[in-house]
Amino acid sequence: MPEEAVATDLDQRIEDVVDADADLRPIAEALAARRDSILEAWLRIAREQPFHQDKPDAAVADHIPTVLDSIIAILWASERASAVVAPMDDPTVAAAAADHARVRFEQGLGPVAVVTEFRLLRHEISRALIDSVEDAPAADILAGQAVIDDALDGAAAIGLSALSQRIETLREEFLATTLHDVRQPITLVTGSLDLAARWLAEPEPDHARLADVIDSAVLAVGEINTMLDTLGDATRVAMGAIDLQTEPTTFESIIEEALALLDPESRRRVTFAPPAGPRLVGVWDPNLLRRVVINLVSNALKYSPEDGPVRIELARDGGMARLQVRDHGMGLESSELRMVFERFVRADRARAQGIPGLGLGLYACRGIVSAHEGTIELTSDGPSLGTIAEVCLPLVDDDGEG
Repeated sequence: MPEEAVATDLDQRIEDVVDADADLRPIAEALAARRDSILEAWLRIAREQPFHQDKPDAAVADHIPTVLDSIIAILWASERASAVVAPMDDPTVAAAAADHARVRFEQGLGPVAVVTEFRLLRHEISRALIDSVEDAPAADILAGQAVIDDALDGAAAIGLSALSQRIETLREEFLATTLHDVRQPITLVTGSLDLAARWLAEPEPDHARLADVIDSAVLAVGEINTMLDTLGDATRVAMGAIDLQTEPTTFESIIEEALALLDPESRRRVTFAPPAGPRLVGVWDPNLLRRVVINLVSNALKYSPEDGPVRIELARDGGMARLQVRDHGMGLESSELRMVFERFVRADRARAQGIPGLGLGLYACRGIVSAHEGTIELTSDGPSLGTIAEVCLPLVDDDGEG
């Protein structure tokens, strides 16, 4: 719904519901006095919601304090209900609602989470209002509550509108990026098959030469499939729609299956020695985690010298399985270590050297690992000094529980 329509609708609702002579200043004063406790209660309850349980530190207030302060300011400035301007006419409320929704979207949360957070804020404001103004006339409390409800209903509506616009933009970005980056391997496939067809038409085809060109086509098809898997994973992460198909599985088998998908030359460069002792078992989605391993190993190979080795290390660290993928390649600046987990972000030197990539792989990996209640990070001593990608995932304990 357009913002103008939201504002008009809310203005009419206030006129229909409240007493025009209701005094709103005591309501504003009571809420201002309890501002900090309202925000603390909201943050505590928000962190308990299912969409924040795997990463409670992400449940920061963001723009919620601005929304609350703006509502208090509207109540205070209006003095009487007859002077209330539709809350969503206030640009501060509208901007804060939209910005909060966009922040949550970038964290991988969806519309339900955004609406729930605004509803939780309304609940905490209402509770504070009831506790603080017991002696106020019922008409004043009703008027104040109507303004609060409409402001937060409108905030939720604008937040959803902002989400819708961001999703549409994201789809366009995904499409443009995919068309650009998939075109190169498709061209290679087409060229390889054209060559194969031409050589097959020769009186005495060179089978070794044919095998080489067909192998090139097969590798290019594998690269396309990897790109499409990455794009699909990144889309689900962005939409907050990672659907885990979990089962008890070992980390060793996930790694071994991922390595089996590499071409022979790449496989030759990778070393992996499973750790001694019992295998590391978790309740994970093996397909998604296999793509995480493939992505990390492919990055290590891609950003290393042509014959640069890549080492995979796996170990138990308390109740966690710790995977490290080490290379001796391009390395990263300290400022790049966190940025590369963002969508469409790639190291400047990778772009300058024309190394292909969507800028989505690490973003998708982070979303998949987070959905498994794990962590992922990169470390590097600097440019040309290699990179270590580390993933930690919860293991099944001795009682068979994660």
